[in-house]
Amino acid sequence: MVNLKHELTVDDLIVEYMIYKVNNGYEPQFSTSEFINFLYFFTSKMPVKDALYENEKLFKRFFERKAESDWAHTIDWHTHKQEIIPHMDMIYNEDNDDYIIKANYRLSDYDKSLLNTYFIDNGMSKFEDFQGTAAKIRSIIGKYLLDQPKRKIDETTAIDEHSLNVGKYVTAELIRNIWRSHINRLIDNHKWPEQCKDIDKYLFTIDLAEIIGLNSIKKDLLDFYTVISRRIAILYQQDKNLKISNYGSYLAKANYELLIKDYQQTFEIAFGKYKSSLNIDLASSTFKESHELNGICMWDEEPEIKTTISQIKSDNVKKLVRSLDKHTQK
Repeated sequence: MVNLKHELTVDDLIVEYMIYKVNNGYEPQFSTSEFINFLYFFTSKMPVKDALYENEKLFKRFFERKAESDWAHTIDWHTHKQEIIPHMDMIYNEDNDDYIIKANYRLSDYDKSLLNTYFIDNGMSKFEDFQGTAAKIRSIIGKYLLDQPKRKIDETTAIDEHSLNVGKYVTAELIRNIWRSHINRLIDNHKWPEQCKDIDKYLFTIDLAEIIGLNSIKKDLLDFYTVISRRIAILYQQDKNLKISNYGSYLAKANYELLIKDYQQTFEIAFGKYKSSLNIDLASSTFKESHELNGICMWDEEPEIKTTISQIKSDNVKKLVRSLDKHTQK
């Protein structure tokens, strides 16, 4: 909740701490005990308004305050009926006898814009003492987390058949987009015949790149398929509402960054800077790709965006999965 003096509150710090963890590759969650330990560390270096050191009481108060304002959405303007849609979840863990605070897919720039640190960041405070305060806050969080392990995908995890198939379908759709971007760039540079776009025919049946003297990406894509399909399967097995995106929701973006480790160059063929945006939603089994259309735009006009939404388990994707499985098993 924003105060007129833009003083850092403990509620601000809870959100700042979560956002820092999510955006910097740490686990997108923390226990109440972890945060209380962090709060003691933080307040030894910088004051925090309204600090409270009782685990359960602090977070119940935090969730109640958020429900009263920031997470309340009006669904009927006539009756003023509201719906509470949390951007974090509080779950009791019996094994540790503690509550776990987890980021969900609604945590985004919106949450950041509600913090007192947002106003400090954007120079809206009239108080000179606040110069550099937001950076100092995040520096203290960074120092506290410095020795904590980053989030990883345990690629030795046993995967059930359904999850593995989901991972294969998603990865096949990624490969279709990567192949299309790769070929279109070659066509634009007059290095590839425009009629030879079919991936099954011109990559798997024959590797046309080798025939016409270009570097083949066949091996890279097969390796990509083997690794990325397992990673997606593991993430999906852990979270049936899995979202992966290179923009937007902090958690979906963190999943994307986790997924692409060591495969950035292959992903960036289609989804790099100034290229397509990606949004995978496994709760609805959809794959959304958006890109600017080619053409000349006036400076004062918004670029025209083409968005393609497809079902992950389409017939074309199933066919491509069969080809990928066949060639990775050789």
